[in-house]
Amino acid sequence: MSSIVLFDGVCNFCNGAVNFIIKHDREKRFKFAPLQSEIGQELRAKFDIGEDVDSIILVENEEA
Repeated sequence: MSSIVLFDGVCNFCNGAVNFIIKHDREKRFKFAPLQSEIGQELRAKFDIGEDVDSIILVENEEA
């Protein structure tokens, strides 16, 4: 399974961090999903990530 970076899709800092990761991820290891997206909401529920969390979360090896 690839590593998924969940991020707040309306946060400029988070978007900047995602752009930084993309630029430096030469092996294309990471996939990205906003917390507000359907998959973001599914992963939030699966890993019990509270609605108050609006940051960057790494999902890897079935852990968040």
